[in-house]
Order: sequence, then structure tokens, then C-alpha cells
Amino acid sequence: MPQQFVQNPLEQFEPERLPIGWPWRFFSVSLIIFSATLLLYLGLVFGYKPFLNSSIQKKDAEISKISQTVTKEDQEQFIKFYSQLANLKLLLDNHSVSSKVFPALEQMTNKKVFYKSANLKVPERELELDGVAESYGVLSEQLEAFNKSDGVERFILGQSQAGESGVQFKATLKLKANLLK
Repeated sequence: MPQQFVQNPLEQFEPERLPIGWPWRFFSVSLIIFSATLLLYLGLVFGYKPFLNSSIQKKDAEISKISQTVTKEDQEQFIKFYSQLANLKLLLDNHSVSSKVFPALEQMTNKKVFYKSANLKVPERELELDGVAESYGVLSEQLEAFNKSDGVERFILGQSQAGESGVQFKATLKLKANLLK
């Protein structure tokens, strides 16, 4: 049985009819965006850039006028003075202050402990203590105070020995860098 067409074959192959509004609307919106971008670019190139260049030239003129009022000798003296100040600041920033160690040591020391000697090694940030505690209980409290202190990084109990006057001990404290600055 031959195939029957419900429609006219010519109607099946007719070109598609597009609505007229969409392409023109898309084109007009694109044209508006392009025009705005072009105007913005032209405004920056021919308006703002010359304004910035003239501002730079004015500031350069002011700087050259000011530099002419200061002599070369004064400029060189100022540079030397500034260099000395910068070097002094660098030295003071890196300078270790050992006087901060003793108030910190006093604050963390138990009242029943006294020190016979203290030796501070600044480059190693070590404080060697030779002291006497009333008992081993007091010594353990003192070691716990070292452990909880903000200025002590770590500590080592070198030796301890019970004697007539109490427990003699030697301890080495590794101090934090901020305690000496």
C-alpha cells in the first residue's frame, strides 16, 4: 500500500517563520551595551588619563621646587642621619635585655626556695640556677611553677640532694625569646 501524505508535501518543506521582534531586540540591547562600553573607554582614555597625567606633572613640579630649596649638602646630611636612625632601631630591636629576667624569676619563685647563684647565658637563652628548697615537695612545686611560666620554654633539673639546710638543686631554664626582648 503506498504511503499516504496527510499534508501537502510542499507545506512540509516551507521555510520556518521566525518572529521578527527577537533578533531586533537582541541586536538593539547588544548595541546599547557596546555603545556604553565604548563611551566608557573613550572617557577613560581621553578624559581621565590626561587628568591623571596633569596631576602627576603638577606633583613632579612641586617636588622639584621643594628639592631646589634644600641644598645637596642638607640632603646628604639628612640621608646619613636617617641611615644612622635606621641602624640604631635595628640594633635596639635585636638587643637582649637581661633585666626583665629577674622580675620574672622572682614572680615564679616559691617563697620557700632561695637561690645561691644565677648564671644567665643570653645567646643561648639559658638561666642556670643553684638553689635550696625547704623539701622535695617544695622543689616539685617550684618545678611546676617553672613549667607553668610564660617566660620558660623548658627546664632541666640537673641534680638535687637533701642536706641539713634543705634540698639543694641545680636547674637550667631555657627562656623564651620574648622574655629577653
